[in-house]
Amino acid sequence: MKSFFLFLAIVSAGAYVVLLTAAKQAADGPNWASALCKTAQPLCHMPQQLLYACAGLAALWMVAVFVSAIRN
Repeated sequence: MKSFFLFLAIVSAGAYVVLLTAAKQAADGPNWASALCKTAQPLCHMPQQLLYACAGLAALWMVAVFVSAIRN
């Protein structure tokens, strides 16, 4: 379970980078960034929400590691 939390944290951090890049390039015209921002409009305008999710998942991962270390 703790590996799954870490995986989701890494995926959400990667999605943040992609959406942040897309938000910067969307104004240039029709390209992959404008298509992505059209599809994921709320996340494209506020990509920091993915960072909050990443931080929460990383915290859950740390708690899971800590509890696993205590139980062993």
